[in-house]
Amino acid sequence: MAQITIAAFGDSLTEGYGLPAYSSFPAQLERKLLEEGCHVEISNFGVSGDTSADGLSRLVDVIESNPDAAYIEFGANDCFQLADPQQIKANICAMVEAFQEASIPVILLGFRPMNFTPQSYSSAFNTIFPDIAQKYSIPIYESLMKGIGENPEFYQPDGIHPNDEGVAIMVENILPIFKDFHKELTA
Repeated sequence: MAQITIAAFGDSLTEGYGLPAYSSFPAQLERKLLEEGCHVEISNFGVSGDTSADGLSRLVDVIESNPDAAYIEFGANDCFQLADPQQIKANICAMVEAFQEASIPVILLGFRPMNFTPQSYSSAFNTIFPDIAQKYSIPIYESLMKGIGENPEFYQPDGIHPNDEGVAIMVENILPIFKDFHKELTA
């Protein structure tokens, strides 16, 4: 079976801020998929602090790496800055379109605002990822942080970035959708 290369395209949640490289989300996900018999190699294109606009500005490098597939994970930093949800949506739509034009299948990893985010903003923000997934008929995992909530034991001291254990839970929860994605890529 051929190996599938996946570009992990995102912000600090992808890069693995504060963690050794082998504990980052892409590294743990790759190991788990390999254990499950999925022949994958995941390249980490995460950059801490990136907003969706920052991601859009470096998208060409990811596409030029010629992956078989990619995941898009942006929005957390936009959310912390209370950026305009319509602009975030436009930026991520442009990413999806660029990948699709390059015939690179994508999976969208969403983000849910943390409890300290104003409710009116959260309501608008929470529509971004489902709307994009529906518009482009792409798989979505609506909340990358699902399963760890805001439980301090799963976070680094900053209370924002998951620790090794938090990432392991995130990977465990997202594994089924990535196994399905892998199955579609190799069908």
